[in-house]
Amino acid sequence: MASLYELTGDYAKFSELMEMEELEPEMQEALEEALNNLGEDIEIKLENYAKIIRNFESDIAGLKAEEERLNKKRKTLENSIKNMKQRMTEAMIQTGKVDIKGELFKFKVQANPPSVIMDAYRIEDVPEKYLIAQDPKIDKKKLAEDLKAGVELEGVAHLQASATVRIR
Repeated sequence: MASLYELTGDYAKFSELMEMEELEPEMQEALEEALNNLGEDIEIKLENYAKIIRNFESDIAGLKAEEERLNKKRKTLENSIKNMKQRMTEAMIQTGKVDIKGELFKFKVQANPPSVIMDAYRIEDVPEKYLIAQDPKIDKKKLAEDLKAGVELEGVAHLQASATVRIR
């Protein structure tokens, strides 16, 4: 069976031929029949595409659910490791055993560099020299609003319509 691309091209060719005025009635009938058959082939191809799309959507939903499940499991394991290391550190410090050599592993309590803990939770309370400047960002929603309202932004932006198929 021909691809959707090929069927669409054939449909366009037959449509062009149908528009020619000097066609004989028999030729006109044959073209109409061929055009109808092509239309049916395109409809069958679209149905098959829709079936594949539905299967892919189902697969995607399953994969997303599995990603979420695995992400939760990974976070749980990471938190378990963090908690176990914290308990190990506390136990070693409390017992004064900060350097232990076991059968398979060596354990040593190591001082980390100090961490910055923020006491100010509002950015206005932090002196400017500690703030990171960021590059400006384009507000596409505002651009779209202005363009729809008729504002001319030649060389800057324009609206472009697109279309997509809906499968119900």
